[in-house]
Amino acid sequence: MSRLKSREEKLYYPTITDMISLETPNLMVQPKISPDDRKIAYAVRVTNWRDNRYESFCHVYDTQIEKSFQLTRSGDVKQLYWVDVDSLAVLKDDLSHENSKPQVWVFEDLIGEGLQITDHETGVQSFKPFAGGILFIADDPERKKRKARSEEFGSFTLFEQEESASALYYTNIEKMKHYNNQLRQRTEEDAKKLVKPVVDLSKKLETPLKITDFICSPLNDAVYLNHRIRDDLVYMDETSCHRLKLDADRVLEEFMKREQTKKGGDEGKLRSERGVSPEKAEDFSYIGELTQISLPKGASIVEISYDGTKLLVRHRERDNMFHTQSDLWIVDLAKIEGILDKEELGRHMRKITQNLDRELWTVVWDKSGIYARYVDGTRTRVAKLSEYGDVKILDLEGINPMSMHSFDISEGGFIVIIGTNENLFWEVFVSDMPLSSSVWELKQITNFGKRIEDWNLGTVETIRWKSRDGTEIEGLLRKPLDFDPKKKYPLVFVVHGGPRSFNAAYLLEPRDLYYYPSAQFVNKGILVLKPNYRGSLGRGQAFTELNKDNLGVGDLWDLESAIEHLDSLGLIDTSRVGCMGWSQGGYISAFAGIHSDKFRAVSIGAGIADWYTYHIGNDIPQFTTHYLSGSPFENRDLYNKTAPMSKIMQAKTPTLIQHGAKDKRVPLVNATELYRGLKKMNVPVELFVYPDMAHPITKPKENRAVMLQNLTWFSHHLLGEELDFHLNTNTTNIE
Repeated sequence: MSRLKSREEKLYYPTITDMISLETPNLMVQPKISPDDRKIAYAVRVTNWRDNRYESFCHVYDTQIEKSFQLTRSGDVKQLYWVDVDSLAVLKDDLSHENSKPQVWVFEDLIGEGLQITDHETGVQSFKPFAGGILFIADDPERKKRKARSEEFGSFTLFEQEESASALYYTNIEKMKHYNNQLRQRTEEDAKKLVKPVVDLSKKLETPLKITDFICSPLNDAVYLNHRIRDDLVYMDETSCHRLKLDADRVLEEFMKREQTKKGGDEGKLRSERGVSPEKAEDFSYIGELTQISLPKGASIVEISYDGTKLLVRHRERDNMFHTQSDLWIVDLAKIEGILDKEELGRHMRKITQNLDRELWTVVWDKSGIYARYVDGTRTRVAKLSEYGDVKILDLEGINPMSMHSFDISEGGFIVIIGTNENLFWEVFVSDMPLSSSVWELKQITNFGKRIEDWNLGTVETIRWKSRDGTEIEGLLRKPLDFDPKKKYPLVFVVHGGPRSFNAAYLLEPRDLYYYPSAQFVNKGILVLKPNYRGSLGRGQAFTELNKDNLGVGDLWDLESAIEHLDSLGLIDTSRVGCMGWSQGGYISAFAGIHSDKFRAVSIGAGIADWYTYHIGNDIPQFTTHYLSGSPFENRDLYNKTAPMSKIMQAKTPTLIQHGAKDKRVPLVNATELYRGLKKMNVPVELFVYPDMAHPITKPKENRAVMLQNLTWFSHHLLGEELDFHLNTNTTNIE
């Protein structure tokens, strides 16, 4: 006991501000290995308190000199791709200008400020290298503005019926550099005569479509497009796929000649040379050969084999319900070339994931095989799949068990990952040998965890219990470092969203840094349990659909049975239990607070109050028809049974509500409906609305407010502390 006390005296108890201020690898940006396997590019997320925003900077690690350096010095990095062994293309937002949009920059020889390759008016959404240049998705400015209509009728939209402004562009890096040099050398008037070397390839499409993604052939001779018919997510399964065969250099050259003909001027003499009239209707045949690929409804192309001969397709075989897992299928282009646009193509798809009952995420196809990341219980793993369904789980030697959040595999077979576990903070690792080697290990190349070496974060462990219907449920239990098994602790649940998501066996999850102060709770002597309730990922198809027609009801079984389990072990004080969560986790917290008497207090972040209200107001109304077997206009009974508001008359649990005013996924009316109902029942309730936030909370000061409000709320109701939300304080030293 004396040694434990001595250790505790040396530990630091982090504040909420400390948590939000942590530098971390940006988990949303895939790390990339250079073509020569020497350098690893990754993004580092930092907190800018002054400007109240998060920023990401690109860092590059050189494996030969074993050192990292910061490449970008400004902006917010969103995507990384190597153009060649010494040049990196970066999609980043400038942030120095209020109306700036993300653009692509190329850092040649990895020095300097970089060359801006795009200056697209609406901003670049995503890009990939292709044939000496880049392909990028962006909105067509003219279609986006709908200028002709607005001049006559003002501004309006036809709800869920507007054509998409999405477009796919190509530019050549060298030609764009030449164009920018000419701009600097010419007068403003002469500059107008120049043709920007950026061609809209999507003009080849007969009708406007929302381009959701594109996959480049490794042979640089084709690009494969995934679409849905409109921007609105209500059409997420109204999909189509196309192949565009093209010679990028020839297409761009032809485009520039045609545009110069339209512009006239000295270089416009091409008009007479080619006999092209600027008044003639435009012909897009020069762009290439476009063929529709008749994949099943809802299917999409996710990868292409390294030799360009096969497609990897993601497809839900049974149905396109939210709770149905997708599988990976191979399509051999040589066998379907004559029937690409025929419905019979589906018979030529070969499933390769029949031996892995999991939803697969990041997928990389290299010479040695197909690699895919997936959730397995409370961990994330990577499996190597053969083209015939054989499965081999990667063994992460040296730091096992490891959970991977993101990874990339180079042409030489080296893997880079962002990984973590219960005892390790997020770090970047690279293999010391190709994956094809008989023995390889991961080498840690970052040290983000150094900052938290002396932090008291408690301990994290996976626990299991039986729910009311006999289903085994898993969860992560965080306990104080000085945990005493003879003592009964208060307990709070932190419930994940989704429901197709999961709580992971990580030392710190993102929600621990931005939404719910798990470390601060355990340092106050409160146990934190994160349940992977029915419907969560990582347990297979049968578990994923256990909440179908059972939302709320089955979730509450899983939470209440956890209380009973921990009580049977003598670990908790059942009179001091709280529950909190965001999105679907907010809904479950609302349901628990109103439908159960086992909770002293709850917190509802962006949660659903009533499924009917949710269905008619949100941007994915099919969510409810999938999980509740149909439309509320035809059968309201199940919608009422599973709604928190259905038992508002019996509500007694003190409730904290947090919601973004611009939330389209769960509109604000859900929060106000709960608030009005609880007020009417004389239940203690507080509603905090975040005017500039949508569904997630994306600014550090607002994240600090969310964290502090939750800490204050449960410290009051479970520990008897004063209820002070610090509404008038300017301090940054917050518990």
